[in-house]
This record gives sequence, structure tokens and C-alpha cells, in this order.
Amino acid sequence: MKKLILVPFLFIALSCFSQERIAYSDTTKYYQFSVNYWFNMHHFLWVEAFMNQEVDSTMIDMELDADAKSELKAAVDYYRNKLVAEDLRMSDYQTAFKNWITNKEATLDEIPNQFNTHMKVLKKFSPTYNHAFWNDHLRACKRVLQENIPLIRATEESYVDQITKLTRQFWDFDPIKVDVTIYAKSSDWNLRNRPYTSIFPTHVVMNAAGENDVQGNWTELLYHESAHHLILSSNYFIGGTIRDLVEVKGYKTPRQLWHAILFYFTGEISRDLFEAEGLSYPETYMQRNNVFSGFHTLLEKHFSPYMDRKIILAEAVDGFIQEASKEN
Repeated sequence: MKKLILVPFLFIALSCFSQERIAYSDTTKYYQFSVNYWFNMHHFLWVEAFMNQEVDSTMIDMELDADAKSELKAAVDYYRNKLVAEDLRMSDYQTAFKNWITNKEATLDEIPNQFNTHMKVLKKFSPTYNHAFWNDHLRACKRVLQENIPLIRATEESYVDQITKLTRQFWDFDPIKVDVTIYAKSSDWNLRNRPYTSIFPTHVVMNAAGENDVQGNWTELLYHESAHHLILSSNYFIGGTIRDLVEVKGYKTPRQLWHAILFYFTGEISRDLFEAEGLSYPETYMQRNNVFSGFHTLLEKHFSPYMDRKIILAEAVDGFIQEASKEN
């Protein structure tokens, strides 16, 4: 049965700035985790607006009183009309807003002009969000962190050591910034709740909702996302090697080969590390979700020897591309 949520008038009258931006945080050697109130609200409204654009779907499983429903409708309408067309990961505006709202040095007393209207919408919706939704969202974010932090602390040093040796790149010197939201990327080309990353500096947005029933999945995805700054599409050691072979031998590479390699490296490293900690992890994220499914066998054949340091990277890439081209 759906719950009826009543939002007291006195609560609505309270200043929305009384809500702390960072509601929960934790730090490991290589990561700084935060659960940001306003950033979670932003993601919630964007996904709700997106899901209701063309289909009768919703992220909301409760009934609200008239005032709360009106506040929610106004906020969702703003997102639907102004923001939903801008992907959370790709849009210049979304990236700028993300960087500002999650900046611990920024103050909500000084809102940049470009975000004034946006923040007015969020501030007006804040009492309803805080009363009706936030506790559940915060609980989910805290739970996924508390479930994964011990595994991260036990494996992060070995993961970073192995992935940096394979990519021949340095890890970020400061702990990587990770914001955890109830919902993460959802776009017209990928409806799954999935994390996303921007680099220079690396900033990962991890989701609490999604495929978290598989123990270790969340940590593997965190490792994948946080390693994006080590592999670029046509630069650095991995991307540069692919580009070198393409230019010299005239190869046509499979789309996003560099990304497939990152999925493979991180999945294989994670599986070994998790099982060393006593966690059964028979399939990697890539295998469970059929990511680059046509390349699984070839990745294993050509890049497993490279991971074992039996061949050089150029040999692995060359062999992979030649076989992949024959199959297509």
C-alpha cells in the first residue's frame, strides 16, 4: 500500500539551508566518499523528469499530500523543460553544476548566476524532499558505502598497484572524489542506473540503486570508473599503442577498444582480489551484463598473457585487432 506523506507547515517554513550539504562521508587511502544532500536531490529530480517524459513511469512509490505534490510537480516540470535533455554525464551545464554543488569549499550563500534559477527550484522543493524522500535516499547511500568500504580498504592498494603497472600511468596523487547518489546516470541511450566519471581531476559519481545484490559489483564498478584517467581513447600507453598500430598498419579497430580493455583489466584484477578476501566472484561485471560481449573470448586470449607479463602490449593489441577484424 502506498504511504500518504503529510508535510507539516512548520517544517516547510524552515530555511532549506539548515540542511547540511554533506550528510555522510568516509575516506580510504585512495578515495574520498561523500553523500551530498543537494546533489542527491538534483539526480532524483532529473531521473524522475526523464522517466516521465514519454512513458507512464515514475521513481516514486508513495502518495503525497496536495502541497507536497504541487512542490514536486513544479520541480519535475522545471527539470523536464530545462534540464532533462542535458545528459548528467555529458552536458557542459550539468558538469559545471556538479562541480559547484559538490565542492566542499563552495557556499550556498554565494550562488553563481548561472545556477540561480536552478537553485531557487531546489530550495523551494527542499522541505518536501527532506521530509518525504531524503531519509530513504541517505539510508541507501550509507548502506552501499558501509557494505563496500571494508572490501575497498582490503583491496584498493593492490588494485591501484596492478592497474597502474598495466597502463603505465600514475594514479591521482590526492584521494579520488566520489559522490554517492541514490540514482546515477540514466539517459536515452542507457536506461540503467550506472556510475559516471569526469577526469582532470577525476570525479566519480556512484549510484546506490542498481545492481548491488551481487557482492563486490559496486566495488568493481568504482575501480573501473576511478581508473578512467589512466586510459584515454587515443593517448597514454593503452590508447597510444592502439593509435600507433592503426596509423602504421592501417587497422580499423572495434569501437571503444580502449574501454573494453579497461573493463577487462579491472574485472580480472577485481575478481582475483575479491576471491583472495574470501568473496566468491565467479563473473565480472563485464561478463554478467554482456558488456562488449562479442569480445570476451578474444580479450581473454590476447590480454591475459599481457596481464601475466608474457607478451608486450603491442602484441596483445595487434593479435586482438587482427582476429576481431576476421570475425566481423
